[in-house]
Amino acid sequence: MFKLPESMRKLNRNKLLLVMGITWIRLPLALIFGWLYKDADITIARMWVCTGILALIEFSDGLDGYLARKFKVVSEAGAMFDPYTDSLSRLIVYFTFAMNEMALILVPMVMAIRDVTVAYCRIVLARRRVSVQALRSGKIKAVVQATGAFMLCLSPLLATFTGDILFPIVSWTVIIATAASCLEYIYAAYKAVMQ
Repeated sequence: MFKLPESMRKLNRNKLLLVMGITWIRLPLALIFGWLYKDADITIARMWVCTGILALIEFSDGLDGYLARKFKVVSEAGAMFDPYTDSLSRLIVYFTFAMNEMALILVPMVMAIRDVTVAYCRIVLARRRVSVQALRSGKIKAVVQATGAFMLCLSPLLATFTGDILFPIVSWTVIIATAASCLEYIYAAYKAVMQ
């Protein structure tokens, strides 16, 4: 059997560690966001810092997958931890908004219920040896959640144009997209079980 030279194994391990570091950075970034955005009376400077943190969270979400493919270090661990850190970081962000009465408390609740349901569906699919990769509805949900987070983060500026209507519109859009994205996973798991 062919083995990679030690220097190549170290290089691949370092690349994998870089990719995993980019994946995991979302959690401390989200916690920093929550700490900075903990007041409804946020200053403009903190709002822009929080917007930058959101941008880093979303950028890291795309970057880790891109680098994993480019460096050829795609792994089961990465495929498992990427959606995990996505879910937790977005839950922290939306929980922060809900605690500041900038989003309905139903938003993080629906997000948590959806993520637990999808995790169980993925377990069912994995047991049936069916691909558990992210589905299209999950990617749409991620875009809606990210866009909503930016809108809520910038709401101190946007509210001058939209008034208080922004909060319920963003909240219900995220709730609907999040709940709907769950259906595709439930259907896939149901199909796998019934075969």
